[in-house]
Amino acid sequence: MTTSSSNWKQAIESGFGELGRMIARHPLLWFAGYLLVIAAIGSQLIHIRKDASIEGFLEKGAIEIQKYDEFKSIFGRDEVLMIGFEVDDVFNQEFIDTLRKFHQELEAEVPYIRRIDSLTNARRTIGADDTLYIEDLLPEVLPTDPEELQSLKDYAFNSPNYRNFLISEDGHYLTVAVQLAAFKFETDKDGNVQREYLEDVDLAQALEKVYEISKRYEGVLADKIQVAGSVPISIMIGTIIERDFSVFTALAILVIGTLLAIIFKRASGVIMPLIVMMLGVIATISFMAIMDTPLQVSTSILPSFLLAVCVGDSIHLLSIFYRHYDEGDEKVEALVKSLEHTGLAIFFTSVTTAAGLASFATSDLTPVSALGFFGALGSIIAFVLTLFTLPCLICLVPFKRKNHDYTQEGSRLQSFLAWCVKFSTSYPKIIVAVASILFVISTAVASKVEFSHWPLKWLPDDSPALAALQTQESRMGGSLAIEMMIDTGKDRGITNAEFMKKLEHVVNNVSQWETEDYRIAKVLSIADIVKESNRALHDNDEAHYLIPDSSELISQELFLIELDKPEDLFNMIDKEYRRARVTIFLPWADALDMMPLMEKVEEYFNQELGDYSVEIVETGVTPILGTTFAKMLYSTAESYGLAAIVITVMMVLLIGSVKLGLISMFPSLLPISIVLAFFSLANMPLDMLTMLVGSIAIGLTVDDNVHFMHGFRRLYAKTGDPVYAIEHTLLSSGRAMLITSVVLSAGFFIYTQSQMKNMIAFGLMTAMCIALALAGTFLLAPALMMLSNKKIEIKE
Repeated sequence: MTTSSSNWKQAIESGFGELGRMIARHPLLWFAGYLLVIAAIGSQLIHIRKDASIEGFLEKGAIEIQKYDEFKSIFGRDEVLMIGFEVDDVFNQEFIDTLRKFHQELEAEVPYIRRIDSLTNARRTIGADDTLYIEDLLPEVLPTDPEELQSLKDYAFNSPNYRNFLISEDGHYLTVAVQLAAFKFETDKDGNVQREYLEDVDLAQALEKVYEISKRYEGVLADKIQVAGSVPISIMIGTIIERDFSVFTALAILVIGTLLAIIFKRASGVIMPLIVMMLGVIATISFMAIMDTPLQVSTSILPSFLLAVCVGDSIHLLSIFYRHYDEGDEKVEALVKSLEHTGLAIFFTSVTTAAGLASFATSDLTPVSALGFFGALGSIIAFVLTLFTLPCLICLVPFKRKNHDYTQEGSRLQSFLAWCVKFSTSYPKIIVAVASILFVISTAVASKVEFSHWPLKWLPDDSPALAALQTQESRMGGSLAIEMMIDTGKDRGITNAEFMKKLEHVVNNVSQWETEDYRIAKVLSIADIVKESNRALHDNDEAHYLIPDSSELISQELFLIELDKPEDLFNMIDKEYRRARVTIFLPWADALDMMPLMEKVEEYFNQELGDYSVEIVETGVTPILGTTFAKMLYSTAESYGLAAIVITVMMVLLIGSVKLGLISMFPSLLPISIVLAFFSLANMPLDMLTMLVGSIAIGLTVDDNVHFMHGFRRLYAKTGDPVYAIEHTLLSSGRAMLITSVVLSAGFFIYTQSQMKNMIAFGLMTAMCIALALAGTFLLAPALMMLSNKKIEIKE
């Protein structure tokens, strides 16, 4: 049976064979050329960097990042290092002296400091004789008079600015809040000072110094000092990424090398594929460095991922080569035959794997898009290196023939494959019917799978950063912030009395919000400072702890604050009195629960303050978390569809039939549906990493299907007998399919050695998909071909 589609495929297969002959003429020259190219690219590997920051989830040009950058340029970072510790008696002279010394050492030694807040520099605003006095809450020497001392205590415990921020309600837990600068200043080669945002390495340097100083004061200031906040969390994730990068790569080389030794029982069968894979990994990661793309949570898996995924090409090529070589063919002839037999199939498997990954490349999330782009690039690089470098090594590496009887090799495996052939060709309707029912049920169950985006859940339970955060939230109520930046549009617009009263009303209401999913712990705003100063100017009368009716009086009060404590004032408003910030503190929660809260906050602020023609911007780490989750849901659904369409088109081109191409996708989609249903039944939500499994798996699970369909198509075209085509395809290529699936599953199972829980789940899900896909290739794919292809007579 000869068709135009089979003609072009035969021409391509012959072309692969001719490529092998061409390389075999000068293998050393070709190999030296490849090494020079890889060395030139690999020289950039040292510039690779990591980024575990939450804002790193979005591109720098994203509108959310632009808003956050504007906020940081005015008010600094919203992320605060919360240094917390338990105390017996705060108002003790010895303790206060030690706390003040601790505060001063932090100011002097920690780099990139913007401001530090503690009880030692907290303000106490009081009035006397119609004069406003702003002094330190804790003087150098505590008053000995009990009444004066009690007055200090009452002020500290009752001030909304300090309660559950610098001191707990019971007065026994203190926090020193360290705010790092948004920028650093570097001098370029021409002597010009350049302003740059702090990077992970700068934050890590500052955090390390905070840890160091805190350690010095353990046993002196308090028995245990903890550092909480989103910065320690992101640095902890970055440390795990760095650790996983090395561990995954080493384990992948060890596991895959061991499996190759078991499979081929030859040193050359281990060394040659590992050389090809390592060159591919070096090239791919080097391209990340060249394009200034950092290692993030998702891209840290790339080296081990590529090692596992790309070894399949080498396994299929070497399996056929060793067979022909051991049966008596010379090296070059065995190489040519193996390239003709596998070249087109490994091209399609590489393209389908790349397509599954490339579907993420358009994502608005940088970790997802980077994984998609560089994963796809790495798959193509691995195919090119397999096609060009492996033939060089085959020609250059000396190895002996083995006296194998390939018809008897692996008798148990051959018996198993023979059973698969008999079962699938004898009961195709039953197999397809059961698979269809299973697909419908699993799809229905999988549709109920839940989603999650909660970085704290990724961390190991014994993480110090996580423990510190939990302590901070249990004692102070919250550690995460939603920042509302309100722009009145005109200088001194903040001083408008009517606006200020409305702002106070909004703040008071928001501070009371609480549901099963979220709880507002604290809200800070300029209104607190105004009320505090107004009370002081009215002889400290609590009845005047309110916003005055006069805009002029508000302006005067703020001016007095500016004269004495400008850093406190300008932490809440800008220097033109045009913009104000409202900081809403809450405990960390799932972004799925955060999204309705953020929408509610933004809508409420606009609704209540809209009459004053203000511009309201919601920003900070929390909104970025919510935004990444929303974008992730959208982009993942988009990538699933794109991957399925592209890979289906590839299968249609390979098989040469639209009908059969569509049918052939069933064995690849069923495993994904089953695994998602399993996670739904196990109440395991999908997060940023595990949501990617579908598109990655569809590119991988189709690989065995490609080899089966490629072999079946060739034999069916020659004989017209579907049973014969299925039998000889599985008996000749089934071993390589099993081997590549085992290697792939083992490669992804390596991720269970991660310290991050979502990485473990990702590895298990993908390994399960691959194992189920192999079962589909051995049973469901043959059954589908039996029902789709009748036995026909082939005329010679």
